[in-house]
Amino acid sequence: MQAQWRDAARTILALTDETGHVVIVEPGHALWASASARPDIVPFVPEQQPDPEPEDPRAAIPPLTRRQVFIALHRLGLITATEAVAAAATGTVPVALEPVFAALPEPEQTDARVTFAAFQMAYRLDPMTAMIAAAAGMTVAQIDAIWTGFAAV
Repeated sequence: MQAQWRDAARTILALTDETGHVVIVEPGHALWASASARPDIVPFVPEQQPDPEPEDPRAAIPPLTRRQVFIALHRLGLITATEAVAAAATGTVPVALEPVFAALPEPEQTDARVTFAAFQMAYRLDPMTAMIAAAAGMTVAQIDAIWTGFAAV
């Protein structure tokens, strides 16, 4: 039978028999006195947590408001003035973006349309940002420039 401490305070002991059955023994358990005195108890080893992934620095870029997004799309020539006003007022998808939404399967298409119609803040790393940028054929650097260039508009 194997024995292993399950906590650093040595108040939880796991006893594993040859069939793999585990008995957890704590102070007050009938086996505690004999099991906790065993010389062959494997020490407690805390579970190692992997190092966090380095955060994408673009996550720190402040979001753009709905107004800033539609002004940017218009000034960059990606949507017309009429489309910018309609998108801002009613959430209407501009003609240039319609094929992107239409190509999505359901229910993702409806989810994307609702998200577009209802968003208040646009985040640089949001999947909707990536989808619209891909439709416009924009590079990562161009998208970053939009976020920094239109932040003061």
